[in-house]
Amino acid sequence: MKNLLNVISPRSIQKMARRQTERLEARQTVNNAGGFVYTLSDEGRLTRFLVLGTDGGTFYASERQHTVQATDFVRELVARDAEKALRVTLDIVRGHRAPKPDPALLLLALIAKTAPNAEDRKAAWDALPEVARTGTMLLHFLAFADALGGWGRLTRQGVARVYEDAPLEKLALWAVKYKARDGWSQADALRKAHPKTGDANRNAVLKFMVDGVLPDGATDAALRVIEGHLLALAATTDHAAANLMTHYGLPIEAVPTHLRGAEVYHAAMHTNGLTWLLRNLGNLGRVGVLSVNDRELVREVVKRLTDAEALKRGRIHPLDALKARLVYAQGRGVKGKGEWLPVPKVVDALEDAFMTAFGNIQPAGTRHLLALDVSGSMTMGTVGGVPGLTPNMAAAAMGMVALRTEPDAFTMGFAKQFRALGITPKDTLESAMHKAQSASFGATDCALPMIWAAREGVQVDTFVVYTDNETWAGKIHPKVALDQYRQKTGIGARLIVVGLTATEFTIADPVRADMLDVVGFDTAAPGVMTAFARGEV
Repeated sequence: MKNLLNVISPRSIQKMARRQTERLEARQTVNNAGGFVYTLSDEGRLTRFLVLGTDGGTFYASERQHTVQATDFVRELVARDAEKALRVTLDIVRGHRAPKPDPALLLLALIAKTAPNAEDRKAAWDALPEVARTGTMLLHFLAFADALGGWGRLTRQGVARVYEDAPLEKLALWAVKYKARDGWSQADALRKAHPKTGDANRNAVLKFMVDGVLPDGATDAALRVIEGHLLALAATTDHAAANLMTHYGLPIEAVPTHLRGAEVYHAAMHTNGLTWLLRNLGNLGRVGVLSVNDRELVREVVKRLTDAEALKRGRIHPLDALKARLVYAQGRGVKGKGEWLPVPKVVDALEDAFMTAFGNIQPAGTRHLLALDVSGSMTMGTVGGVPGLTPNMAAAAMGMVALRTEPDAFTMGFAKQFRALGITPKDTLESAMHKAQSASFGATDCALPMIWAAREGVQVDTFVVYTDNETWAGKIHPKVALDQYRQKTGIGARLIVVGLTATEFTIADPVRADMLDVVGFDTAAPGVMTAFARGEV
């Protein structure tokens, strides 16, 4: 492919110099702010939905409006190309690229219940065990599927197969840990699906799920968790319950809530997984288990939170770690319930976990300008369903990943003006997010990073713009600004757009090889960005 420096003349660039509220070419569409941008491909828009979700809405759309817009799109895509919708969904699930399972579960339910082609519907049911990995996920899926239609033969067979084929140990754990969610219980699902098996131990687990009784004669070791749960229901002290947890390997969910004291929480640190630990660091502090006085326990927690292999095995997403850091460091619950004294070493470990959860990121080795959109529209809504994580804060967090990875990178902020934010690689996530949030101002002009670099003579190989793509206030379009920069400097600069809301818009021209759109907090994004910056993509 010819270098664009050789095919775009200064005269043609000048002809394209129109305001962002004016259409530059027929392929453009108008965004929510009234500016003309490009529309993502089906795959790109679906990836944003699967990774970012629609929780919290945006500056221009309420949560309900944002959800309706996204849901209308996925419904239309499933009706038009269910095979593509399923392929993209499974790519996201298999790569552990999304922080929350609900968008993928909704997509799977839409395909399973509404796809025009019977083969696509069957493929969705075949994928159910892979997407609904836990009992909670299965019940979430059933709530979606039930809302989309009745329990026909394919639905009954698909749900029954999950209970018939799931490993017995996993099924027994579901029986005590995930009894009911979203108005559905395991018993409800079993009564509708009618799974059939000749395995006495599996039948014993299924019977327990329905009526809470474990039949005599069930001897498989996998059933010990149910035996322990029944004993825990009869326990009278948290000490007794904690001993049962340790002896039978019970998760804390198998213990009645009134017995969940300090000893039970301490035991849960060893019987529950890493996801539970991230979500309950505050509770551990609240009940007095995790404190600065217990140095040995603090070392244990820090070791678990910073173990790269454990994070990978536990399918810990960077947003999981970021959410845990935001909540734990503030010393109180999201809804104001419960208080604790954060342990500084644990806060630092959560910061490390955020970076580590992205995997082994390799630097591109190019000159990076990291431009954070700090305009007014980036102050509204939440990203990835994380309470309090606004798009501008998310931009700062994602920017820190690149800033700490690339040896030749610096960060600036833009809205209607371009300015330094004072963010350095030594900033903590909290300080970087605070600097971005405190600098938020004005309208949005996504062309400013390239305009500023050209004016100041700053050499940049890779412009990375973290934005919601609601640009409108500029005198020229971002792609024109990139072309002008390339013409003026002779540098074949590239543009990476990191989208932070699940809209259909992007400032990256999809037909240009020197522009790339990626999804913020997609765990695959840093690797793709590195390859693109190197010219490998």
